[in-house]
Amino acid sequence: MPWLIAVVVVFALLGVMALWGPGRGGSDPAGRDTNISASTDAQTIAAELADLGDRFAQTMDNQRDAGPLIDRIDRFLADHPDAADAYTLRGQALIYAGRSEEALKSFGRSLELKPRQAGVQVIAGTTAMGLERYEESLKHYETALSIDPGNGVNAVYLANVQQKIGQDDEAVTTLLTALRRDSSLHGAYALLSDIYAKQNKLAMAIDQIESAIETAPEDNQSAHTAYTVKRAALLRRDNRPAEAIAALEALPPEARLRPEVLRDTATGWAMLGKPAMAAELYERALAVDPSSDTAAAEAARWWIKAGNTDAARRCLQLLQRINPRHESIPILQKVIAGN
Repeated sequence: MPWLIAVVVVFALLGVMALWGPGRGGSDPAGRDTNISASTDAQTIAAELADLGDRFAQTMDNQRDAGPLIDRIDRFLADHPDAADAYTLRGQALIYAGRSEEALKSFGRSLELKPRQAGVQVIAGTTAMGLERYEESLKHYETALSIDPGNGVNAVYLANVQQKIGQDDEAVTTLLTALRRDSSLHGAYALLSDIYAKQNKLAMAIDQIESAIETAPEDNQSAHTAYTVKRAALLRRDNRPAEAIAALEALPPEARLRPEVLRDTATGWAMLGKPAMAAELYERALAVDPSSDTAAAEAARWWIKAGNTDAARRCLQLLQRINPRHESIPILQKVIAGN
């Protein structure tokens, strides 16, 4: 998670500089000389780390190979083996380089040297999550939350791992506790909805996703769209296709034209017994994403149900061009030939 560089590294450096800044230490001349020397060393280390952080930012911005930067960090660590922040930066550079296993070890070393780093615990937890090392991820998120118990975002991270390893009750407790602290955590409502949906508690799942939609910031259109699509899917599961269609059609025009939204709307029309409407929407999905063999196959299938063989044949031809080996082709050919 490269965006944490500023939070984890820069603020850590500020902490180092404050610790060894002017005016600290004893009053005797020998002690003062020692403090001056230590302050200079700390400032030098901080400056070197800041430079490495800048170089990492430049590496990402310019999409460069992170190998040379990692080598520089390793040389820095050879001289300063107790620099926890350098291990954190190294781990982030390793993630950027696609070396997550090594990154996790680097974060681990940073935490050995300085355990109470909530941000690094979160990075380590997320890295372990990506490696499907869920128990390890769980421990990192639990530690992060113990360090910063009021952090609702970290609570959502923890609950996500809990539900993934089958601890649904614990996840619900984590989320409800977080929401009591901060009722604006739209991600917490969305995850509660997922858990209730998995348990087939549809009414509760719908209530929670509606809360997510209500609390998501108005300028976060991607969240609003994602939550609306989830709500529509839950309404269809609850046999309320007309409401699902209305929800999707209330999205902004650019969101309504996304292939997944068009396909979901088509599914709603199909449930209402209007195959031609479904077929037309699948064709619109195909126009937006011409490589979608699913949209082509579904358009052909629903045109057949609508009794429009010519349109079905046209969509079948598109499907054959997109994916000549699609499993639906023999079935569609047989049905069209029989009409």
